[in-house]
Amino acid sequence: MPRPKKTPAQLEATREKILDVALSILQESGPEALTSRAIAEDLGVAHMSLFTYFENHAAILRALRERELSKWQAQQQVFEQRATPENIVQVVEDVLRLYIDFARENPNLYRLAWVMPEFGIESPEENRQRTLNTVGHLAGLLQLGMASGVFENREPLLSAGTALAMVNTPYILFHNGRLADPTMRDRMVDEVFSIIMNYLKKK
Repeated sequence: MPRPKKTPAQLEATREKILDVALSILQESGPEALTSRAIAEDLGVAHMSLFTYFENHAAILRALRERELSKWQAQQQVFEQRATPENIVQVVEDVLRLYIDFARENPNLYRLAWVMPEFGIESPEENRQRTLNTVGHLAGLLQLGMASGVFENREPLLSAGTALAMVNTPYILFHNGRLADPTMRDRMVDEVFSIIMNYLKKK
């Protein structure tokens, strides 16, 4: 007797479960361990059964990318909704702390996003667009601070790009092996955070 077909809701639930397992493997073992066979093994199913729900392994990676990006964009929208001329310095500090916390708490996700974009989860153009969107989001907040007179009046995209470059440098140096000591990395991040805020604030 043929097995009854799954409903659209059941199919979507299974897709989400596959993505949850893929994310867990990525976070625990790194991008190199994220294979369709590893996902199937964790789920306790046959390797080829995954492709009932996704066209191929690349489709799993792209769906995971899109899901995690949507979460990040939702967080960005929260900061945009919070931002007012009166609290813009605090909001910008919180945004920068979010980047720092994400890099520290999700090292393998961070590595995938910022250190090894050639892994194949997104094209070079998608990678550039994601970076531009991140810079553009911060630039919009900085522009509000510039308009209200609390941030130095500079080109917003340049200021945002400079701030994010400073935030990311200690983590990129750490993940590419040029900085081996995590304690020194974290101390550098603290120093950089103060430098960024002094750079942004109106003199």
